[in-house]
Amino acid sequence: MPSKTLAHAYNGTTTSLNTGLPRNKINEYTNVQFHDSQGAAMIPAQQALFGRARKAKDRIHWMFPPNKDERVKSLLTWIETVSRDLGTYGLHRFLQSRERGALIANADYQIPGGKNEPAFDWLTFGQLQETRDKIMQESAAFYDPAVQAIVFVFLPSKTGNSVAMWRRKINVPNNMRLMLQGEISLAMAALRRDEDYIVHVDEYVLLLGVIAPRAL
Repeated sequence: MPSKTLAHAYNGTTTSLNTGLPRNKINEYTNVQFHDSQGAAMIPAQQALFGRARKAKDRIHWMFPPNKDERVKSLLTWIETVSRDLGTYGLHRFLQSRERGALIANADYQIPGGKNEPAFDWLTFGQLQETRDKIMQESAAFYDPAVQAIVFVFLPSKTGNSVAMWRRKINVPNNMRLMLQGEISLAMAALRRDEDYIVHVDEYVLLLGVIAPRAL
């Protein structure tokens, strides 16, 4: 069963393009159809990503080389190959959610139906705060959604209690950014102030580079 965190994260979300954006604007330069698992890809790693029994540094590991596992290596190579389209998709998800966030993919998950294709879910900054991982939160808090898309790839352990994590920053195509400049400007203007992007970690809250004890 999905955790309460995952259920809350996906409450009311959808990957449809019914966001007020003309469909042809999103699809005109996107030759790859991307899939959203609606949180299913994260269920095997929900304790590793969102658990409170252990600190984030013991649940989420960043130092593993990606070429040691063929699933991870293949997915990262595929992301690079379709980076133009995936950058467009990341921009779409930002415009859809009206909040900074990141795409996330499980290297050990494939969409149902026998297709050898990954799924890319979207986690907003607020949902990434629930991980208590500093790198994941700062990646989403301080990037320019009109210029880049953030992509996390993870591989869960057999127990599901920890994950190896990798990050890629991919560019949004210039022509797509220019085409959607009006929608981007509206979404950027509605974002919270920079100082309101507060990074939550296990022992402290990080605010504008100042470390303060968490409230109990």
